[in-house]
Amino acid sequence: MGLQWKTARGTAVAVPVPYSHMDDDDARLFYTTMNALLVYANGRLGVVDPALLREREGAPCMLYEHGGQVADALWRRRGIVEDFVRENPMHLMGSCLDCARPWRHAVRDMFTVVDAGADSAVYMNRTHLFVVGASQDPADSHVHRIPSLMLLTLLPFKGGIVTSGMTIHLSQEPASWAVPLIAQQARELSERTIISTADQLVSYGRRVSDDENLVTPRFQREVDEAFATGAIV
Repeated sequence: MGLQWKTARGTAVAVPVPYSHMDDDDARLFYTTMNALLVYANGRLGVVDPALLREREGAPCMLYEHGGQVADALWRRRGIVEDFVRENPMHLMGSCLDCARPWRHAVRDMFTVVDAGADSAVYMNRTHLFVVGASQDPADSHVHRIPSLMLLTLLPFKGGIVTSGMTIHLSQEPASWAVPLIAQQARELSERTIISTADQLVSYGRRVSDDENLVTPRFQREVDEAFATGAIV
């Protein structure tokens, strides 16, 4: 599967989308691993009452209810993933540990969505464009407007890139004067390597230090307040 993207010079390039659309088996693998990791992280960090982390009624292959706040704390402390894989406290199968291991290099950042369809979406941070495949739902299902600013965590999965399952909308609509600037930035970043594979994401994530919060203080305060008031669970 691939995506056609036009660079700043007007040249059309084919960008691979190595993974898109989870089937039932992949969804079970992903969310079994993710939810076990959230339980472990919550035990380490004490974010919410453990009793609140539970399966959503009628939706076994989804992020645990009240998992969002734990996830946000987890991805700011990615080293916990290494401990989770090493200790395997819930006696997961090897396939789950293999799934989780590269999440050590997850990329949590503010992203502007600049393109989205059913199979993939293109997100932009300050340095690169990222092509992210669909998970269970279409890749554009959580995109309210293009462009708009989101807080996402990108994870390597089966050779491609998916989101962690949590989307926080930071700014639904940019000021009118900002739209052409966003378009220009996207065109300029298209001249760099477009990150679309798991290996590329891991390489990028390795360059982010564990104590570095890519989210600006202003937006981090807004996210923290939203969790504190129950606006996000």
